[in-house]
Amino acid sequence: MPDSPGCTTQDLITVAATFTVDPLLPLLRDALEHIGAPHLVEAAPYGQLVEQLLSPASRFARNTGGLNVGLIRIDDWAGATPEDSENSQDAEDAEEPADPDRRIDEFLAAAREFAAAHGTPTVFVVCPGPPGTERGLDAVTRLRAGLAEAPGLAVADAEEWFSAHDGLDVHDAESAAIAHIPYTDEAFGALAIGLTRVLHSLRARPRKVIAVDCDDTLWGGACGDRPPADLELTPRFLAVQRFLRRRHDEGFVLALCSRNDPDSVERVFTDRAGDLELTRHHFAAARINQLPKSRNIASLAEELRLGVDSFVLVDDNPFVCAEVAEALPEVTVLHLDPAADPATVLDGCWELDRFFSTAEDRTRNDGYRADARRREATAGLADTHRLNERLGTVVVARRADTGDLPRITQLLSRTNQFTSATAGGADVPALLAREGTGTWTAWTATLRDRFGDYGTIATAVTARRADGGVGIECFAMSCRALDRGVTEALFARIAEDGDVDELHVRFRGTGRNGPALDFLRAHGRTDTGTNSDTGTDIDSDTGDDADTGDENPPAKERTFVVRAAALTRSPAEGGTR
Repeated sequence: MPDSPGCTTQDLITVAATFTVDPLLPLLRDALEHIGAPHLVEAAPYGQLVEQLLSPASRFARNTGGLNVGLIRIDDWAGATPEDSENSQDAEDAEEPADPDRRIDEFLAAAREFAAAHGTPTVFVVCPGPPGTERGLDAVTRLRAGLAEAPGLAVADAEEWFSAHDGLDVHDAESAAIAHIPYTDEAFGALAIGLTRVLHSLRARPRKVIAVDCDDTLWGGACGDRPPADLELTPRFLAVQRFLRRRHDEGFVLALCSRNDPDSVERVFTDRAGDLELTRHHFAAARINQLPKSRNIASLAEELRLGVDSFVLVDDNPFVCAEVAEALPEVTVLHLDPAADPATVLDGCWELDRFFSTAEDRTRNDGYRADARRREATAGLADTHRLNERLGTVVVARRADTGDLPRITQLLSRTNQFTSATAGGADVPALLAREGTGTWTAWTATLRDRFGDYGTIATAVTARRADGGVGIECFAMSCRALDRGVTEALFARIAEDGDVDELHVRFRGTGRNGPALDFLRAHGRTDTGTNSDTGTDIDSDTGDDADTGDENPPAKERTFVVRAAALTRSPAEGGTR
């Protein structure tokens, strides 16, 4: 396995397949180098995908900080491989063809067992069989259904990756017969690009909201000028709607952002409901007015408690796209030129990739709609205790288990406001690996009320200090739970479990995590005896750098001491466990 300079165990990709993958490995290394994400790439033993999932000593099991890849050609499960036939004394002695349905069931059971015991993100890519076979699409559907609830697992369809390259010659019958290498170098190159996108989706700053225009984007024509029945719903516009619906189901928040008349837009969703792929219910928020779209995106970000860098704008108007790109360069802007194929534009946007979805992702849109009802029910209430009393809030804080790892990783990777910023998602496996020492513990907190269930909304990783105290090495909470007392409840549970009167909390200012700094200042004090004096402290509200001319100075890490007695504003006394 060739080394890549600077790579660690967090930068390992292990590939197992039902066929020979040697041509893929150098292409994958090159693709990762091209995007500035060099990784060690290794292959598991030939034809041992299921064994990698079942064995506690396998390469998959040992890869605790990187990405596991399983490449599946269903036809390889339908009978003996070419090597089996060549090694048999006589062709008549070859194994009887296996039942592929039974093999799929065995694989699904092994994959679910692996997910329950390990937290490493693992993607299974269903690859096409020889020309003329038709098992691929059915297998993709079956695997996705069978693994839908398994944390940390994803299923991808290689046919989609191949179809993105016009005229791609996929199959190589000669190398398949000789060495069980079923694809051309070009096809392996397309697999390498697809897998690079999988890794990018795990490591890059995630986008969470797709703000979409209406006229000439979701439908053809201006709904303010035409009755709904006269608007065009050609295959082009329906393809855009289907793409957005898939992203909605994966956990992206959809928001309408249109310079239009609100009543006209609502009439389209009402009168053409039977013709649309999207309903009004799919959109968690809307800004339909004549204001510049940059202002509306900023307003949506404030409502959803997200940064504008969480947004992708999809719009057909080049002038609108230019205005948003100029005013909000953090927003990813996708111009759906009427002359362009929308599938090429949308499918080609890496920022809209989401291969691994948690339960919280799949219910996120419902959560934001419930938030609107919560705001209506608690209008005028500023006191946390009274607000939670009216909402019937219950917080449950507990020690995490293996199944929580994908969500813990997600919270630490994606949260940029209410976070200690002392660890990212890539650091989680190494942190949790120390749990075996008895001194490190991962925690989660869930929140529910009479309007719905937020799911796992906060996390922390703690360590027992040499002096017997408890340190919080990192923490993060979704901003949807601000002012609900969740962090107070989580920290109080940690202090109770550790039988300590105070917690030592690490914090690193980034200029964006002011809400977390405000919380620590309100509930604790700076521990001057343990703080680092290196770097520059970037304060909470403005993000301005302190007394240096450096645009990006190193942020100073410090430790806060939070007393358990200061954590009395629990959202639901008796409801926190």
